[in-house]
Amino acid sequence: MKFILGFIVLLVGCTKTNRPLLQLEMYNDTQTALYVVQKNGTIQFGGGMDALVGKTTWNGSLTSLQLSSLQSLLSTEEMQSANNKLTNRYVIKVQQGDSFHKFVVPITDSSATELYYFLEESTLQRIQSHLDSLPKPSMDVITERKIKGSKN
Repeated sequence: MKFILGFIVLLVGCTKTNRPLLQLEMYNDTQTALYVVQKNGTIQFGGGMDALVGKTTWNGSLTSLQLSSLQSLLSTEEMQSANNKLTNRYVIKVQQGDSFHKFVVPITDSSATELYYFLEESTLQRIQSHLDSLPKPSMDVITERKIKGSKN
């Protein structure tokens, strides 16, 4: 019995972990975000307190075009880690071939910001139903706004 239990523990301990293609954490004075993208295009998002504890609250899928664009972005971006103690920062973990790289870069890093904006744009569908449910202004409201705006 001990042999079987030992074998199971050894087998589980030696199993390769299924790391994501990309994990991006963004820490800012006013917001926090977490994006996790799997190799098959599955994307997860968590924001605010959920992101701080590493929890995602939304799941979606990238289109094949978006996934291709992401892989292209990842292959062309050359990031250099900065000070791990930065307050406003991106923490980016990337799977490249058989290796896994971690970068900590300032929030002002243009390559990381481009990657963040790409992920943000790719996941807008998570709020689209809320945007679609908002009331639409009638033509009268639009015309009235134009008239009031031209008087000033």
